[in-house]
Amino acid sequence: MRGRWGKDSPLTGTILRYCIFIGTIFLTTDCHQTPPKELPSGELFGKIIYDTFIINRDSTDSWGEECLSRFNRKAFVDQIFDEVFDGKIISYDYFTGEKLPLKQIRKMESEGEFSRKNISKIQFEERWIWDKKRVELIKQVVSMTIAYEVYDNTGKPRGQKPVFKLIFSK
Repeated sequence: MRGRWGKDSPLTGTILRYCIFIGTIFLTTDCHQTPPKELPSGELFGKIIYDTFIINRDSTDSWGEECLSRFNRKAFVDQIFDEVFDGKIISYDYFTGEKLPLKQIRKMESEGEFSRKNISKIQFEERWIWDKKRVELIKQVVSMTIAYEVYDNTGKPRGQKPVFKLIFSK
């Protein structure tokens, strides 16, 4: 004898579809909230600005090579440009502090003013905070400036020129 919940019952298909529908809603709904950006607690030592090279400029420098061996520069640079071009972060002119139009960045790149493969340096501005409870240093990036290598007429590196500055917090 089959009960009313047997496999041929019309209710079985309805219940199954209902469960799949509820499960889909459950899986596609964001169940957590992102905490707001706030300063970590601890003793603030102020801001520090420093440059770091993200390429090894000297092929004979084995230490420089080792320091960058686990860093995916291309993916990092592409991610920054993706975020800028998707409008998720605003780029600023390094010298004027004015917003830098996306059209201008695209034009500079397409006309060969810079190439992403020549992005060689990042200047970080960070807040350094000492968390006494956890006994650790917290480095909060306030801004970063992306710069590319500039060459002289003989092809030797002459320095870096900023493409744009990204400001994460004030």
